[in-house]
This record gives sequence, structure tokens and C-alpha cells, in this order.
Amino acid sequence: MIMSDGNSAKTAHLQRRLDLVEQELRLEIENLRAEVAGASHNSDAGFSQRLLSQRRPTTLSVAETDIPSSNIESSIITTESEWDELYAFFCAKCATVISVIDDQLYSPSETIKNHPLMSAVICAIASRAVRPAKYQEYVATVDKLIMHTFQGPVPDLLGLQAMIVFATWTGRTRLIGYIASVATELKLHEAAILIGDEETEYTPDLVGRARTWFTLCCLDLQTNISRPFVINNMRDYLPYAKYIAMSPHHRPVDDRIRAYIKGFTITGNLKGQLKSSQLTAKPLLQEVVDLFTSADEKVDQWFHEINNNIHPLYQTFPERQDRNRLLMPFAFMKLYINGLALQGVGSVDELTSDPARVEFIQRALDSASLIIQTQYESDEFKRAFQYTMDYFCTPTYYAISFIFKALPLAYNFVDSQRLLARVRQAAHMFQQAGAYDAANELRQGVDRIGALTQTILSPESLDPEIEIPLNALFDIPSFIDEMAWDDDFPTLGMFPSV
Repeated sequence: MIMSDGNSAKTAHLQRRLDLVEQELRLEIENLRAEVAGASHNSDAGFSQRLLSQRRPTTLSVAETDIPSSNIESSIITTESEWDELYAFFCAKCATVISVIDDQLYSPSETIKNHPLMSAVICAIASRAVRPAKYQEYVATVDKLIMHTFQGPVPDLLGLQAMIVFATWTGRTRLIGYIASVATELKLHEAAILIGDEETEYTPDLVGRARTWFTLCCLDLQTNISRPFVINNMRDYLPYAKYIAMSPHHRPVDDRIRAYIKGFTITGNLKGQLKSSQLTAKPLLQEVVDLFTSADEKVDQWFHEINNNIHPLYQTFPERQDRNRLLMPFAFMKLYINGLALQGVGSVDELTSDPARVEFIQRALDSASLIIQTQYESDEFKRAFQYTMDYFCTPTYYAISFIFKALPLAYNFVDSQRLLARVRQAAHMFQQAGAYDAANELRQGVDRIGALTQTILSPESLDPEIEIPLNALFDIPSFIDEMAWDDDFPTLGMFPSV
């Protein structure tokens, strides 16, 4: 085949370019060989590190990232006053929201300000209220910083704690598994065991590391209440939680950690004893009835002991309305335990012929109602709901979801009007917080279930401001992840070590 002059010229040009690229590659190879020869008198490890640093981008952990104190994160924070504003709001309104996370983590200000990940987390959380237009930017920055920890050195303890705060506050529960793996690399689980040794010296560092591990256990027990836990053999560590409250470095959060661990161990043990086949048997098996009854009674006893044996200061926080914050996990645990009886019920007739199930479902619906009522009657809760929604609304949705699922089957045995009025109150909370789509969806759900159950709401129940008052107001956070009502209930320690 004879090429035209034009094609020949193009071919020659491409050949010259390939030759040039080849020459450049050969030169680079020769330079590398020379570097290897020159480094032969040095340690192999030293050469290896220098060569790697020159041949690939350096991946720094959060702890190694250098961000000047005057510019916390240059891409989104432009002034010192912006940091001061966000940090002040966080400390005043957000630091004490999550009951099992030590609110003393966030000081001193200079230390936090110079830590890239923790400072970014604080800015992200506070910006939801103070600078909402920048909220997504802050969240994206935190996501990037967390991604940087996937390679390279293990993050420091404050970096791990920042990830715990972020995952809990924003509902990023998928991060819990990764956080647990980092905590294991930092050997926090060993600190949790050491703290139970009588001969161990209780240093602030040891107690702080153990405290962080037990905080993570609390989160695992709650967020994975109806899924496999991510911490392997978690029950081996839980008995040691009491020792952090006995140390000279005791903090109020330690008593809350103990309380949450003791409470949610009840639900953890229950799910380890149940199988789906037991729940779907008709009528409900006596052994299951006994398990439900025993677990429900243990939760009642747990709540009684907390309110009578633990000083109110250590139950949550000393501020007004805080003494009863543990009412929320109490109500949720009872909702979870008794609500399991709804599994396997396919029709009203099936439920009618199973009085034991009816009783448990009634208790669960009472607990769902209590969750919404407790939140709705707290002025502080409603004021903060706009910027705490990702964290606070989860128990609300659990309660609502259970009401919507149970009422079409159990409406003959419960006060449907009262329960649907509760959901309308929840819709009002979302409306006030600016979540209009969620509010409308809930109202539509009320109308749909009302029509299905032939429930007519009275004019009084349609007014969300009219309510039977509780004896006291409550400000109670919770952070339970989405309930999977139809899943199996695996045992503790089912997953391999992380």
C-alpha cells in the first residue's frame, strides 16, 4: 500500500513524538538508577521513604495536616471571628446534646481550633444554626478529612473522637464500623480492660482512652439495636465500664455511659435470644412471652434505679429540665422490646386471636406516644430541633413508623385518635423546624391511617397546641439508628474482630 505524502508526514511526526517520550522515560530511569546507587551507603529504610515520597503524593492523617490557627480551614473559614462565633455557639448549645460523649472534649479552644478534623466537625454542627448556607460545605470538608484517614498513619485520639461526634450527630451510622476499627488500632479496647485491673495506675490518658471505647460501645448498642454489632465480643468489655466512674479522673459522663450500657444491654441480650421463627409463631410462644415480659420488667427496674440511685447531676447535665433526659431511651427500649410482638402479624383476625401479642403491642404504642409527647412538651427541644434534627428526629421517626404500622392491625385495641394526634404533634414540630415536606408527609399519613381505621380526629386533637400536660418537661436526646423490624436478630459478637 502506497501512502500519500500527507499521511507520510503525519506518520513521521507521530514517530518523532514517540521517540521524544521514550528518551524522556529512559532519562528518568537512568536518574532513578543513579539515585539508587547513590543511596546504597545509606539505610535501606531511609532510601525507601525518600523514594516513595518522590514517586507518589503524600497522604497525611488528620493529625499531621497543618492548618494555621488563624485559618481553621482556608477553603471555607475566612476569619477568626467566624471560628469564634461557631465555636461559642457549639459550646453553648451543642456540646451537651449527646449524653454519652464527654462535653469536656471541646476545650481548650486553641487545641480544638488547631485540630483540623475536630474544628471542622464543630464548625459543621454549629453552622446548621449559625451559618446554614455553609452547612453543606462544612460537611463536605469533614467528609474529605475523614477520607484522608483511610490511608497513612492512624488518626490521633482527638481525631477519632471527632469522627464519633460527627457520625452520631449527623446520623452517619455507617461510619461506626470504621471508627471501631480505628479505635482498635489505637488499642482503646486494651485501655478498657486495663482500667479494671486493681494494680493499674489511673492516669488521665488511660481513663480518657477507656472512656472513648465505652462511648463507642454505647453507640454500637444503640445504633445497631436491630442489626449485628460492629464491636466483636462487646460483652467482654462492658462490665469494666463501672471502673471509669471509680477513677480519680471521674466525670459526669461516666455515669451516663454506665447507665446507657446497662440499659441497652437488656435489648442487646434480648435480640441475641430471639429468632425470627419464634416471633412468627402463632400464637406467640410462651417462651417468647416470658422473654418479652422479663426484658420489659428489667427496663422498668433500670429506670427506677437510675432515678433513685444516681445523683441527678450525673444522670445527664445539671441544667434545668435535664434530670429526666433518660426517659427517652427508657421509652425507646420499651417500644423496641414490646414492638417485636408485631412481627409475624398479617391481619386483624390473627392479632385478635393472640391476646399476648395485643398486650405487648399496646405497651409499645404507649411508649411510642410517650416519645413524641416528651419531645413535643419540651420547649428547649423544639427550639433546637431545626439544627439538631439529624440527631434528634430518629426516635421520633421510630415512634411514628411503629404507630403507622401497628394501627391498621391493632386499632380495635387502642386509642387510635390519641395516637394519630401524637403524630400530628410530630408534624407540627417538623413544620416549626422548617422541614415542610416531612410535616406534610406525616399529615398525609395521619389522614390515610385515619381513613383506614375509621378514626375521626376531634377539633381539639387537630390543634397541636392543645395537650394533656406531663408532670414535668423533658429535654431528652437519643440516637438510635433506623429500626429494621423485619430483620433477624443476630447475637452479640456475631461479626469478626474489627
